Amino acid sequence: MLKTIVYGLLSTSLLVSLTNIAFAEDDTYVKIQEMVNDLGSPPERAKNNGKWQKCVDGGRKKITIKRTKGGTTYEGIYENCKEWGRLRNGHVIITTR
Repeated sequence: MLKTIVYGLLSTSLLVSLTNIAFAEDDTYVKIQEMVNDLGSPPERAKNNGKWQKCVDGGRKKITIKRTKGGTTYEGIYENCKEWGRLRNGHVIITTR
C-alpha cells in the first residue's frame, strides 16, 4: 500500500511539473490572472470592471473584461501603477477565443 501511495504522489508531482512547463514559456495566462486579481474580490469585480482605480502605492489602473460570442477580451491600462514593489505602465490587451 505504501508503494502505491508513493507511486501516486510521484505521478501527481510529474503531472504538475509537466503542466508548469507547458505554461512557463508563455505568461499570457499569468497576465490574465493579474488583471482579474486587479479587479478585486469576486463581489467587487463587476463594480470595478471598466473603472479607474487607485493603485496601492500611487498611480492608477483601469481593467476591463468583455465577454462576447467570439471570446473574451482582457484590457488593462496602467499609469504609473505602483503595487507590491512593482511599477506598471502601459496598455495590455489579450483576447481569448
